[in-house]
Amino acid sequence: GRLPLLRYASILVALRSVRASSASAFDNSRAGPVKAVLFDFDGSLVQSEEVHRLSFSKVLETDALDPDTWYTKCVGKRPLMILDEWRKPDGPTAEELHEKLKADHMDRYDEVVATVGHEALLQDLRKANVRTAIVSSGTRHYISRVLANLGMDDRFELIIAGDDADVTQHKPHPQPYLLAAERMELQPGQCIAIEDSPAGITSALRAGMRVIAVRNPANCNDPILEDPGVVAVVDDFHGLDRAVIACAPAVASAGSGSQGHSTSSSSS
Repeated sequence: GRLPLLRYASILVALRSVRASSASAFDNSRAGPVKAVLFDFDGSLVQSEEVHRLSFSKVLETDALDPDTWYTKCVGKRPLMILDEWRKPDGPTAEELHEKLKADHMDRYDEVVATVGHEALLQDLRKANVRTAIVSSGTRHYISRVLANLGMDDRFELIIAGDDADVTQHKPHPQPYLLAAERMELQPGQCIAIEDSPAGITSALRAGMRVIAVRNPANCNDPILEDPGVVAVVDDFHGLDRAVIACAPAVASAGSGSQGHSTSSSSS
C-alpha cells in the first residue's frame, strides 16, 4: 500500500544527502498546477523582524543583537532556540525568558505590518481558487493576534505554528510543510511556499515544494536563492509575476523587483 506522506518523506530525507546550499528535493516531473500557497509568517507575509529584534534584545538584556547579527544568526529560528543561545549562563532559563518575551511581544503587536502588496495577492489567489495557509516557526497565539490586528484572520484555511504539539521537527526540517500539505490533502508538488529565511527556504525545498523567496538581509547573498526549486525572488508582492502561481511550469518575469527562475530543470 502507499506510505503516508509524512512517513514517505521522512524516509526520503533520511536517505538523501542534502547540502545546505543546494537543499532542493523539488522534482519538476512531479509538479502540477498550483493548488495552494503556503506562507511563512515573519519576513514573508508580515514584516516584523525589527519588532522581534528589539523585543529579544530587551528580554535578554543585551546589545549584541544588532540588525546584522539578528538577520544572520537568528532569523528563521524558533524563539526558544534563540533565547537559549543568547541568554546569560547564570541567568533565567530559556523557558522563563520566553514568558517575558510573550508579554513584551503583546505590547508590540501593533508595530507589525503586512508585506506590501499582500491584499492584492490574496485577492488574486482567491479568484484563481488557490488555497492559502500559514507555516511558521512562531507561536499560534502571536500569529493569530497579528492576523486579527491586520484584518487577515479569515484569509487562511490552516495555520501550522511552531508550538503546535504535532510539530516535532522545525525548519529547516521539511516536517512543517509536509504536515501542511497532508492536512490540506495535497501533494507537495501542488504547493508553492513563500519564504524569506534560508532555514525556511530549505524546509520547503526539502519537502519537495517550489519556493518564492522574499529578499531580505538574511538571504540576499545566500546561494540557496539559485536553487532550481526557487521559482522567483521578490522584494514584495507587487513584484510577483502571477504566472508563477497561476500555472506550472512557469517563469517569473525579470524586473518589477522580481528575479525569475525557470522550473524546467529539477535538482539532483
